Amino acid sequence: MFAILAEDDSDAEAIAHIVRRHFNDDRLAVKKKGYDGCGGLCAKGARDIKVWRAQGISRFVVCHDADANPPAEIREKVLRTVVRPASAVQNCCVTIPVQEIESWLIADEKAITEIIPSFRFKGHGQPESIPSPKEWLRKQSEAENGKPLYSPKTFNAAVAKKLRFDVVARKCPSFAAFLACLGDAPRP
Repeated sequence: MFAILAEDDSDAEAIAHIVRRHFNDDRLAVKKKGYDGCGGLCAKGARDIKVWRAQGISRFVVCHDADANPPAEIREKVLRTVVRPASAVQNCCVTIPVQEIESWLIADEKAITEIIPSFRFKGHGQPESIPSPKEWLRKQSEAENGKPLYSPKTFNAAVAKKLRFDVVARKCPSFAAFLACLGDAPRP
């Protein structure tokens, strides 16, 4: 069983779909928690991992966006504030999407247009280079009336279900690193 800790619910839900698809197991038990921001994740994540370990959860994914920071610094912050205090270094996959998790979604224009057919998204060759991918995607999706078609809470999980992992990994090294961190299927 996995537990996913992320900055918000839509990130946790998207990561859950990616984990299940990575292991080719739609029934893989995954507990998800969003923290309404990085502050909540860093303040409460270690406590929650300890509680879940006592409940028998054996593997954890902690997802914290890099935003405008160097990913290595954010990884160290997550290790220092969440993973080490929870004594979960051996059981934890820390993933740091460069900029935001939306960079991973932007990497696969086919997945986005399949979920939002009215959005004629052309994609982006280097989504990790976009300073604020969530806002960029909202802006790109604006309809003629000026309202965005894309909303993270509505679409992130659905797009994650459709991602072509090879395409995203080629455009987003942080995604390739995440898949490598997950490793092989968990043993029963």
